Parts: sequence; structure tokens; C-alpha cells
Amino acid sequence: MPERILVIRTDRIGDVVLSTPVLTALRRSFPSAFIAMMVRPYTRDVVSGHPHADEIVLDDRPGLNSGIAGFVRLLRMVRRHRFDMALLLHPSFRLALLCFLAGIRFRVGTGYRAYSFLFSRRVYHHRKKSDRHELDLNLDLARAVGARLDQVAFFLHIPDPDRISTESRLRSHGLSSGSAFMVIHPGSGGSAMDWPLSGFAALGDRILGEMGLPVVITGNKAESPLVDRLCSMMYREPLRLDGALSIKELLALLSRARLLVANSTGPLHMAVAVGCPVVGLYCPLAACAPVRWGPYGYPASVLTPPLPPCRKCTQARCPSFNCMELITGDQVFAKVKDQLLNRAV
Repeated sequence: MPERILVIRTDRIGDVVLSTPVLTALRRSFPSAFIAMMVRPYTRDVVSGHPHADEIVLDDRPGLNSGIAGFVRLLRMVRRHRFDMALLLHPSFRLALLCFLAGIRFRVGTGYRAYSFLFSRRVYHHRKKSDRHELDLNLDLARAVGARLDQVAFFLHIPDPDRISTESRLRSHGLSSGSAFMVIHPGSGGSAMDWPLSGFAALGDRILGEMGLPVVITGNKAESPLVDRLCSMMYREPLRLDGALSIKELLALLSRARLLVANSTGPLHMAVAVGCPVVGLYCPLAACAPVRWGPYGYPASVLTPPLPPCRKCTQARCPSFNCMELITGDQVFAKVKDQLLNRAV
């Protein structure tokens, strides 16, 4: 029976969201264990306040934990916690070596890697070639140590001050408490091929004009130029909150929204986690396949170009580039109406 467990997921926001059910699986199976989760600093607020995480451990690889000295600093900190089990949900040689040198007795990771000998228990699946969802693949590692989970639950925490500040922002833009709205998140941080901005602009105009539903545009600070271009293409004025929201405030916004329309990106998984219906726009790249990265439990919420899966995007040499243009505005608008109707029912 493990007493001190470390769950490691040090990549992007969506990946961390899809890893949080592992915390619940471990807590329900090992109720008295101390459970910590290691993440990057910028994803900390995805996990902060989670009822099944006792502590958050930060791996600031570009900063405090960079280089050999930073690695040693992180190693000393992990050693002080005296973990007896580590689950590496997104392993790397650096993290596998960290757990080995930290003296963690049970180190669980995937097989088929050159450094898999550093794990004491290996789960053999090729994630890149898998036809299963990333969340289920994460849970496989928890099951490998005897954890069970009857029902997937995210339990992302939204503090009251963040709900209040989000409501205040909405009111300042003319949306009263309880007013209905939907969200468009046009960026993806480069994680996938995106639907054209012209499509998002026309969709926003149509939702505002034909449905009378206010549209909120979100994005991080780096995506503000993208949102500038999007808004310049629209005839009707949306509500812009790009660069204005923390992760907790974005969660609060999505928990209030009627619907989110987005590319394959972290906020889409955040929306699913807080119960917001989504329409996800996915490219045909195998590495981005919705069977693995789509909205968990809602495969009918996805639209993809009518093309077979491709292994690598060759862009200029591809006869269908940009293939995301093959997803029509009518298709997306119909999917939006369908999702809103299902929500109303």
C-alpha cells in the first residue's frame, strides 16, 4: 500500500486536465496516502485546490530547475518528500532519472522507451499509435498499481473570488449575472492545425445575428494579435476577454458559458471538465486525432475535414492544404445549434 505518491505531468494545460482523474483514482483506492502532483508553473492553477491533491510540486525547467544545478535542486526537493511511488504520465529520460535518483521505490511509466529500464513497473502501449483516449491511457498507469475508478471525474476547483471577478468582467461588458453567452477560442498554441479565422469570424456574426446570443472571444496574451485579426473580420462586435483571464477565471467563464467552439486546445478540455458543451474542430493529423485528444465522452461534438488521417502535414506539398477550410461554416453552425438544443433538453 503506497503512502506517498507523486503524479508527474509536466506538459501543457489540456494534458494536465486530462491527467487529473488519476488523482481521484488514486485517492479512492488509497484514501490515506499523501498525493502530490508535479506540473509546470504555468499549469499550476489547473490543479490548485483539487480535493485529491495534497500538494503541488513545480518543475520549472526553463528557470529554477534548468541545467544540471537546477536538476540537482529539483532532485533534493523530491528526495525530501520521501515518495514511495511515482506515476510518470508523460515520461522523459530526465524525469525518469529524477525518480530513480530520488530513491522512489515504485516508478511507473510506459514501456517501449530507451530509458524504460528506469521504471520498476512498465505499461506497454504506444501512445502515438493508440486508438484510445489520452485520459484512458493515463488511467492505465493508475490501474497498473491497483487503483480503480468507477466514474471519471475532474474536480477542477474554482475559488469564489475568481467566479466573482469573472462575473464583474462580464457585467462591465454589459452581460448581467445569469445572462447566456457562448465562447469562441480561435487559437491552439500551435498544438494543431486551426480552423481559419474567417470561419470563426463568420460564425460569431451568425450566432450574434441569427441567434441573438452574445459571443465572448478568449485567448492568452500571446494570442491577442490573432484575436485582433478575428475581430477585424467581424461585422458585429463580440466581447473580448483575450489576455484578461487567469486559468481559474477562464474555468469560471467556461462553467457559465452555454457553449465553447474551439480548435484542439487546452480550454476545450477545461470546458468539458466544468460541464460546458463544446464543438471541437480537429485536423486529420494522426497525432491530433480526436479519438485520442477529443472532448472526453463527447465524440459527437467533433468536426473534422472529410479526409483520411495523415501522418505528417506537408503543407505546401499537400493538395488539400489548408484542409481545415473543408470544414464549412454551415457545418459548424449546425453543430452549434445541435449542441445548444441538447443542452436545453
